[in-house]
Amino acid sequence: MNPPADSGRPQLTERLVVDLGAAFQQRAVYAAGHPQVQRAVRRALDSFAAWCRHEEATEVSLLTLEGQLLVDRQAIPEDSPWARGLLQTFRRYEIGGLTLLAGLDDPELGTFFESCQSAQGASATAHILVGRAGLTAGDATARAVTVGTAGRSAPQWLTAEQMAEARAELVEAAAGRVSRVDRLRALVARLARSAESGALEPLEITPADSDDRAFLHGLAVALATLRLGRALGLAGEALDELGFAGFVHDIGFLEPAPDSESPAERRERHPIRGAARLAALEGLPDLAVLVAYEHHLRFDRLPNYPPTPTARAPLAAARVVAVADTWVTLRSRGELPAGEAIALLHSRAGTFLDPALVELFAALLEPPAG
Repeated sequence: MNPPADSGRPQLTERLVVDLGAAFQQRAVYAAGHPQVQRAVRRALDSFAAWCRHEEATEVSLLTLEGQLLVDRQAIPEDSPWARGLLQTFRRYEIGGLTLLAGLDDPELGTFFESCQSAQGASATAHILVGRAGLTAGDATARAVTVGTAGRSAPQWLTAEQMAEARAELVEAAAGRVSRVDRLRALVARLARSAESGALEPLEITPADSDDRAFLHGLAVALATLRLGRALGLAGEALDELGFAGFVHDIGFLEPAPDSESPAERRERHPIRGAARLAALEGLPDLAVLVAYEHHLRFDRLPNYPPTPTARAPLAAARVVAVADTWVTLRSRGELPAGEAIALLHSRAGTFLDPALVELFAALLEPPAG
């Protein structure tokens, strides 16, 4: 059934989220040509068309950020039961975000659902842009390559061998099989002194597996962290340590988790796991441990994760990495345009993020004319 003609944005957004989640679910249960699937696809497209008519838009982006669903930059309340189905589907298929474009029709949406059921996973189409969860690849349709193949946004001095060695060291450290991470630290120190470390666009590298995603996400966050740190006047060892903290901030995601642990539980526990793992390494600056633990604490001191005995804001280094991490995450999901990502970054200033750092970072992204 089509949405009522007098539906407003909240009702149309809810209908779109519910119908899109239902279409995913129907295809997971029934074969591609089943009438149930066909009806669900049609309902989802009708809801998409109604949403676009109301907003006078030609596209809509749906993405996840820290477990919360955002529809066209509008955050959906976390206690909304109607959003849970789509959130669970995004987690199941490792989709960080979707952008639906005008012109999408039944066969194309059906083809997209088919790709979700394949070994390759969710794949972009002409009118559907896909952001894979945790990726820093800018092109969702790029051919798969190994971690050692760098695109034009990657530092030119970073060879395939260096990337492979650093990646292996990160994985070994997360598993507790090494006591030092000298290659990673040397890589970040060199990155801090590279003229190419100023890039703030997504890395054009397509990861081959989840370990690649973690490594490339860390590399992209390190790049953005170094840029912001340099703008704050940091240099030398202080800049190296901040960049390294940005690189390994999510190492807790690489540590093996129990099969019974839900994605939400894993997300909430990764700062604690990461800090504990980093604290066990030799010769590591305390800053990296603190940033791994605090990078999801809110600037406004309201509850988030991990839980703290008393309400507090994160230390300055963690606030820097939080801005860089949010930017990289936004730019890697659903082919979100830079302008929309900047707007979302501003929307989190004063709550999740330090507003002064957001303003500085936005100025780096949008330098004044003249």
